[in-house]
Amino acid sequence: MFKTCFKHVFHLEICIVSPLVVLVRRLESPIKTENLTKIYKIGRKEIRAVDRVNLEVPKGSIFGLLGRNGAGKSTLIHILMGTVLPTSGRGVVLGYDTVKESLKIRENVGFMPEGLGFYEDLTAEQNLMAIARLIGLKKPKERIGECLKLVGLWEYRQRKYGEMSTGMKQRLGIAQALLKEPELLVLDEPTSGVDPDGAREFRKLIQMLNKQGRTIFISTHLLYEIGPLFTHIAVMKQGKIVVQGSVSELKEKLMMSQSFVYEVELSKWSHVIVDRIRSLNDVDEVIIDGEKLLVVCSKPLAPTLLSLIKGYGVESFRLVEPTLEDIFREFSG
Repeated sequence: MFKTCFKHVFHLEICIVSPLVVLVRRLESPIKTENLTKIYKIGRKEIRAVDRVNLEVPKGSIFGLLGRNGAGKSTLIHILMGTVLPTSGRGVVLGYDTVKESLKIRENVGFMPEGLGFYEDLTAEQNLMAIARLIGLKKPKERIGECLKLVGLWEYRQRKYGEMSTGMKQRLGIAQALLKEPELLVLDEPTSGVDPDGAREFRKLIQMLNKQGRTIFISTHLLYEIGPLFTHIAVMKQGKIVVQGSVSELKEKLMMSQSFVYEVELSKWSHVIVDRIRSLNDVDEVIIDGEKLLVVCSKPLAPTLLSLIKGYGVESFRLVEPTLEDIFREFSG
């Protein structure tokens, strides 16, 4: 029998953990926090490393936790993994409380910390075997082989960790996170120090793992390397989440709050049409960029612009959407 109470916890009236409750919460959101806070006291000074964070990670998403160095990302991740206790608030990961059930979280989540901690003199296979024995994995050799093949390291399984490239080391880190066949991966700054080729291979790997049904939570400050992967993001600044949501929603929100920029390419380009565009109401600026024009408007003007330029050989016409970098700069300050 399940014991219940009527205290609301994340919109659920059942608050004593049971298999049914865990299943319901997992289906709802793999990671969810409520006013999560971590305060460090240094003498009389208080530092809020994590400040009343309310976070919700959709199931099946590739979720980016973005923020500059020192924003509080790693502290938040360690609270979620149960290795750092919060000062107040609550976090639930895969249906488990981060304080009361931290061991269950570490048993069920594939975690790749920023500092990997592998043995330099052991091979890739030996390092994974040491971890597999530590966590009590059944049939470790078979599973290790599967993980090495999955991340593209099977042919390098006998290579010592100290002789691997940074990209290979990061892939080995993901291999160890996959040993328990987790439905949730948490990766802390996984592309630090990785060259462009390594970052490209990492993106392919993450996309493949996500297509297999895993939710993937990644913290980073290096958007150009893995930004295109994210379906959802949260931007962290000075311990607070300043914005979160799907990438498409946040781009639309940013576009509505700022100028509209249209990119126009004409086969019959001339200064006459540029002057005519500049004379339109709500056109703030026209920038000549090689063979293209960038028309900056305070309001949507697509129909008006298309009508004006139709006799000048329109080669292309598009609304320039904000990038993930634009969102990050806008909200991270």
